[in-house]
Amino acid sequence: MATGVENLLELNRTLLTLERRLRQARAVRRWVRGALVALPIGAVGSILLSASPDFGATKKIIEAPFWIMLFGGLISLVGYWFYRLDKDSLPAPEAVELDLAVQREYKAHLLAGLAGQTLPRQYAYWDELGAELETLRRGAARYRRVNNYLQSTVIVGSLAATAVTSLSLADEALRWAGVGTTFAVGLAAGFTGYFKFRERSFYLQQTADAVEYERNCFNLGIGRYKGKPEQQALVELVEEVERLRAEQRKREQNIDQPPERAAG
Repeated sequence: MATGVENLLELNRTLLTLERRLRQARAVRRWVRGALVALPIGAVGSILLSASPDFGATKKIIEAPFWIMLFGGLISLVGYWFYRLDKDSLPAPEAVELDLAVQREYKAHLLAGLAGQTLPRQYAYWDELGAELETLRRGAARYRRVNNYLQSTVIVGSLAATAVTSLSLADEALRWAGVGTTFAVGLAAGFTGYFKFRERSFYLQQTADAVEYERNCFNLGIGRYKGKPEQQALVELVEEVERLRAEQRKREQNIDQPPERAAG
């Protein structure tokens, strides 16, 4: 017969699986909604530009994104339709959220039954550190990719805007291309400064490294855990990880605050 601790570990496995399915279902829904928006915009833009008079190379530059949106949205919707037709295994996010809520409620009742057993819950917490590290690293990598993309847009766009502006002196048709490039550079710079993707990535990676260091020290019995009983070392590990997570939450709150309030 399975013990309460074994049931808790199995329930954590189920919760992690459901959370992964929920992320996948939400990502697919966002992709499909994006395709539904891009498809009509691309179609209307392509039709209007095709019917408009030829005004040189600028027309081709403006026309390319609409064709990309048109074919990209069409291919995405067709691929999604074939995927659902063949497998029919992609649930709606609402269904996964319902299963997740039920399992979390069951976990709450299970933990209530273990109210007098602090040590099993601490070991379960230690077991979940791997998933916590993966979440922190994934978030850091995502923000780092966004920041690198925006910074590349600023660098390449600034050089391109200078070149296009110089060429537009000889060819007025390139003037709108220069305006669009300058707008993209300003947009990327504004998003970078407002959302602070670089700082978010740095703090998440810093917290992940600190949590991993504490976990490794506990596993190897070194550092602050050297020579201490396992139960006492486990308590100190839980306290330190919680302190690191609290600091991470404070950093996120400071980043989200307006600059004048954060300075005050």
